[in-house]
Amino acid sequence: MFAACNNESSNSPATKDSGMVAEKKSSPASSGPCNKLVFFEEGAEIESKTYKAVGDPVSTQLTKILSVKKEGGMTIASVESTDTQGNGKVTKMSYDYKCDGNNIYFDMASLFRANAEKSGTSFKASVIEYPINVSAGQTLPDATGTMTSERNGKTMEMKYHYKDRKVEAKEDVTTTAGTFSCYKISNSVEIDMEIPGMDERAKKIMESMKDKMKTTSTTWFAPDFGIVKMEMYQGGKLISKTEVTAVKK
Repeated sequence: MFAACNNESSNSPATKDSGMVAEKKSSPASSGPCNKLVFFEEGAEIESKTYKAVGDPVSTQLTKILSVKKEGGMTIASVESTDTQGNGKVTKMSYDYKCDGNNIYFDMASLFRANAEKSGTSFKASVIEYPINVSAGQTLPDATGTMTSERNGKTMEMKYHYKDRKVEAKEDVTTTAGTFSCYKISNSVEIDMEIPGMDERAKKIMESMKDKMKTTSTTWFAPDFGIVKMEMYQGGKLISKTEVTAVKK
């Protein structure tokens, strides 16, 4: 998942640094604060890359905003995402982003898009929200997602709980897409796993492993742009990061 940040000027970072921006396209829902966000601009394309703790990127994500509409007081962007692994494997999925003028709502399935459409896998999630008028010191609502997969006729369920979401500070983040003045948001990630036939001893072992390998994440969010960067930590060590690398409008 990413973080949210503010651009340093009224120009998008891609306009300043990447040279990738084409002519801006109009949308049926182009009014109010929501339309200022690139994730709610019809025709926009956002490229991001995921890295391990060190080294070259292991996957590239391309998010396309297919259409934007108004419905029930919400601005809704229909999104198509393509995840390309280093080995050439491609995964595609579709979901929605929503904005009510005060908050942006991301489908949590978008955070697990590399896994969400594997054969026999389904993902059910609550939305995870970011306030447009964010400020340091804020506490944000929890979010939960459940991934279910089938193997050899057995169903395995994993629940992801994003808790203790706190806006830590305002920070600048620079990527190949530009420089963003961001809000740094931290949270813990609790994972509960249910495997058919797992006995009490196995459950206790898994619980002890969960305590030792505590997972946390940090995101940087831009109220006038969207998610810019996310880092995942396990046992206090960085295990992966994802960041926006190019924007096209």
